[in-house]
Parts: sequence; C-alpha cells; structure tokens
Amino acid sequence: MSETVHEPDPRSSDPGRGSAGVGTVRADRPSLRERLGYGAGDLASNLTWTTITSFLLFFYTDVALIGAAAAGTLLLVGRILDAIVDPAVGVLLDRTNTRFGRARPYLLFGAPVLAVLTVLTFVTPHTGGAADLVWAGVTFILVGLAYSLVNIPYGALMPMMTRDSQSRMTLSGFRFAGASLGLVVVSAATTPLVAAVGGGDQRRGFLLTVTIFAALGLLLFWIVAGTAKERVPFVHVNRERGSFKIALGTMLRNGPWLAVFGSTLAMFARLGVITGGTIYFALAVLGNPAAITLVLTAFSVSALAGSVVTPWVLRKLGHRRGIVLGLLASVVLTLALIPLRDNLPAFVAVFFVANIVGGFGFVAAPALISDTVEYQEHRSGQRNEGLLYSGYSLGTKVGTALGSALLAWGLAAIGYAPDQHTPGIATGVLWLYVGLPIVLALLQAAALACYRLEKQLPAISAELAARRASQA
Repeated sequence: MSETVHEPDPRSSDPGRGSAGVGTVRADRPSLRERLGYGAGDLASNLTWTTITSFLLFFYTDVALIGAAAAGTLLLVGRILDAIVDPAVGVLLDRTNTRFGRARPYLLFGAPVLAVLTVLTFVTPHTGGAADLVWAGVTFILVGLAYSLVNIPYGALMPMMTRDSQSRMTLSGFRFAGASLGLVVVSAATTPLVAAVGGGDQRRGFLLTVTIFAALGLLLFWIVAGTAKERVPFVHVNRERGSFKIALGTMLRNGPWLAVFGSTLAMFARLGVITGGTIYFALAVLGNPAAITLVLTAFSVSALAGSVVTPWVLRKLGHRRGIVLGLLASVVLTLALIPLRDNLPAFVAVFFVANIVGGFGFVAAPALISDTVEYQEHRSGQRNEGLLYSGYSLGTKVGTALGSALLAWGLAAIGYAPDQHTPGIATGVLWLYVGLPIVLALLQAAALACYRLEKQLPAISAELAARRASQA
C-alpha cells in the first residue's frame, strides 16, 4: 500500500537494544516479537486506567467514604486537567531524542512512576475529614499526569516503528487485542480478587489487587520498551518562537487528522453510553441484575474478537469503507435489539455481533492517526507524532466524558429514579441505550466519510522517500 523503505535502525548500535526484527524481516516491518510486545502495552494501560475508570468512584464513595458529589466533582476536574496536559506531553515528546530512543525513555522511566501512583490512588488516610478528599484529589491528578506521560509516547511509538501503513494497521490490531484482554481481566478479576486477598477488608483488598495490576503493568511496559524498534529517523522539530503555533495550525488544517478526530469523539461517546448504560438497561428494562455482567462480558469479548477480524476486513474492503460499512451494519443490528429484549440469549448474541462490526474503528484509529503523521510531514516537513497523537488522546477522553453526559442528561429527561422502574422509565432507558449509540454511530460514519488519505498515501509516501533520498 505504501513504499518499502530499507533504512538502517538509527539505534542499531545501542547496546541496550534487542535483536527483534533482525534477519529475514524486512527493515520496515516489525517482527512478530515486536508486534506481540507492542500489544502488551495496551494490556498494561488497561490494567491501570480501566481499573481507575471502573472502580475508583466506588472506592471513593464506599471505601474512602468520600461524598458522592465531591467524588464526582473531583473526577470531572481531573479529567479536564488531563485534557489540558495531553498536548503539552505531545509537544515534549516531539522534542525528545535520546540514546534510549524517543518514546522508549517514557516507558522505561515513566512506567515505574505510573505504577506507584496507581497504587497510591487506591490508598486512603481514612480520617473521615478533609484529608481524605485532599489525598484523593492530589493522587488522582498525579496519576492522570503519569498516565499521559506514558500512554501518549506509547501510542506515538507506532509511526516511529514503521512507515508502512498496512504494518501499522497490523500493530493496531495487536494493540487492540491487548486492550481487550485488559478490559476482560479487569472486568472479570477485580471484584473476586478484592474479596479473596482482602478477606472481607475492602481497603486491604483494593490495595493488594491494584498493586498486582500495577506491577504487572510495569513489567508489560518494559516489555514494549525492550522489543520495539524505532526505525523512522528523528525529524528535528522547529523550536523557534511560534513553532508550536505553526505545528498546531498545520494539525488543524490536516483534513485526514480532523476526520479521525471527529470519528474518535463520536466513537468514544458511543463507548461511554454502552458501558455506562448497561447497568440501567439491565435493571430498568430487563429487570435482571445478573444481565449486567453477561452483557458487559459480551461487550469485552466482542472487542477481543474484533481485534482479530478487523485487520483482515479492512485489508479486503479498505480502511474507510470497511469501518463505515461496519458502522451501518451495527446500526441495523442495534435496531434489532429492541424486539429481542425479552429473549436474553438472542439479545446478547446480536449485541455481540453488532459491537464487533461497529468496533472496527476502535482497532483502526491508532493506525489511521499514524497515517496522518505522514500527511503532516508531507505538508509541513515536521512529523509531530506526539502532538497528533496527543490530540487523539484528547478525543478519547472528551468523547468518553461526552457519552456519559449524554446518558446522564437523557436519564434526567425521562425522569429516571433508582427506586421507580415504571413502564415509561423502562421505555425511555431502552431508547437511550439503543438510540444514542445509533445516532453516534451515524455521526462517526459521517466524520470518517471525509477521510480521503487512504488513496493519497502511496503517492505521499513516495514523495517523502524521494525527499529523504535527495537529502541523504
């Protein structure tokens, strides 16, 4: 799909490097060892962040005994600060070039900090006063900063590993497989682990469980750093006054990046509605609390299955066409859930398939962002991997928050109350759970329909190769 660039590894003389990818593997294609190692990074990320997003609010309210309103405000403010920090981390990454590499130093030295702060986030002074809230606020803000310092370089590592678009799509599939596995592990193992290692003491149970997850995540990030090869040479960033403004302006005129960013907002808003809305749907519509675990597990496993089939589907249909057709199919299948709500096995089966075909974009988005890096270099001479990926990271966070807000506003509009599951409320929750994902899937498809880079990429890659050859 794009040209093959036979360039030596710019860090081949680094004694700390492994031999992954050497031998029969072409210079621009990551080896199986590298692909597996790269996928381990999103398993590490989800052992940390999915644990925080899924269980921290419960820990605050039921273990640390912080008021729900104060805990919710704390989480919202922390998320806003994350969104402010992400572009700064991206700019810092674009200026990093060390003997350890560009992204690898953040994984080597940032991952231990993230692990420690993750554990401290699930510690509470338990004073019953303001100290508990202050501790929670400080640790949550710091763990968010540490996560950005590790996860943004991890994501930006992909376009540093290869210029080949199809290879990036394969890496993206391995990454999403790791993310899906992390989601399944956290969803299925956290509550039983807390009970088993805590012996009835939830404070102790959460501390030991999160310590296990954090230590495993640290080792997995180190595996990424030890296996990944940064093949694409560093492009010196313009550090003159106003250079950031120029890079930001180029990004905001990068049409393919804007299409992926808009798609990401809608996609993660849909994720927020599905994961957050399942509990309301199970209780108010199905009247079956056990369905919460069943439906969420089906969603998690659909993500894992999607990581396997997506690269094959998009290789056959093309990136944009495959994702858009998958979204349209998911709309039809989601509508079919309405008459199936009284038949739980059939409902879960259709829900599972709908989320596989509707989830192609989750697998492909990091690879598409990596392709927009080539477009950015073609337009401006600067790759700006960190800046472009930090914008994608911002889209995931804002999108998730937007989905939660839409769900909450919808529940308020239908007059939802925890102790009043009337037929009218059940109907309203049903249409929120089905209707919002449909609208957001259509918005995602519309945004991605504007993505025109796929056909242009071979010519862009060839021109960039010619530029590099002339400058050699």
